Amino acid sequence: MRPVSGDTSTRSSLLPTPVASDHVSMRGLKWSLGVFIALATIGALYQIVGMVLDRRQHPPIGRLIDIGGHRLHLYCMGQGSPTVVLEAAAPGWSLYWSMVQPEVARITRVCAYDRAGLGWSDRGPLPRTGRRLAQELDRLLERAGIQGPYILVGHSLGGFITRLYREEHPRDVVGMVLVDAGHESEMRQAEFRAFTNAGKSMLPVIRAMTMLGIPRLMASSDQLPPLLTGQEEKVPAEIRPMLRAGWLRTGYFSTLTDESDALIDTLEQVRHTRSLDDLPLVVITATGPLWWPDMPGQVNPAKFKKMWLDLQQNLTTLSSNSRQVFADQSSHFVQFDQPTLVSETIRQMVVATRLASRAE
Repeated sequence: MRPVSGDTSTRSSLLPTPVASDHVSMRGLKWSLGVFIALATIGALYQIVGMVLDRRQHPPIGRLIDIGGHRLHLYCMGQGSPTVVLEAAAPGWSLYWSMVQPEVARITRVCAYDRAGLGWSDRGPLPRTGRRLAQELDRLLERAGIQGPYILVGHSLGGFITRLYREEHPRDVVGMVLVDAGHESEMRQAEFRAFTNAGKSMLPVIRAMTMLGIPRLMASSDQLPPLLTGQEEKVPAEIRPMLRAGWLRTGYFSTLTDESDALIDTLEQVRHTRSLDDLPLVVITATGPLWWPDMPGQVNPAKFKKMWLDLQQNLTTLSSNSRQVFADQSSHFVQFDQPTLVSETIRQMVVATRLASRAE
């Protein structure tokens, strides 16, 4: 007997029924999402607790100076004039001079500090351009009562800051040492752009990983990147835990990102500075076989080295009273690889400026 058109019970039996696997897939997705959220929460708590413990175990070795809205960490050693001011590279802070500062302190006062967001310093306002950093350095020295004259020592990005500082305070600066310092034309070079862009693209990823405690977990198993491992191995044992604490700060990679984002503006600011006239200037250039561990694959090392050496040589034209020193056993981080070369170069400049001052 045929079903009549109004027989809904028969018609419904012919409709497709929901597949059980759809319910299983949805439950699996919810379970996976729940596990991810739980692990992320645990990782974030692990990072927060680790930072709290780091602050307790590794208090500032120097002074925290309020420069108006945020505090910068300043660490000075030794006595005498001129005062040597150490300005670190983009990934560094005061501890990056731990192999150089004690030696320079044997003959004069020498001060290292942490730019905002690095080491023990508070985060600072944006944008983090070179001019702002130089202005913050000026306020730091003023409020700390550290008077000139100064010999400025700038590594990498720190070279831009020292030049911008001297532009605003030419009478206070009696000498300058540029340690494998940056050049205002570097981003016009294809090899340098490739190098910088490779690192910059990774910063947001590493920053997110840091917030979840992943680098901290890796560090607990001594699984540090070769760049950091090489630096850690060069410093005294008592410095190493403090270095790690600085690298593992949640704000560390955020600060590196902020300084990187402002680099183009910084280069433009430096490009408009005047010459150094006859200011005593020493350009220390790294010429070792390995300039940067784990150089990005898209960078041609031979082309990069030639480009860098050309830019370094050009830095000597900033002053009519300059010379160049080659660190033939060093990577870009000369103060780790050949600290004696850096400290001796600074010592020679201190002696020379004192003799010049007496002759006037």
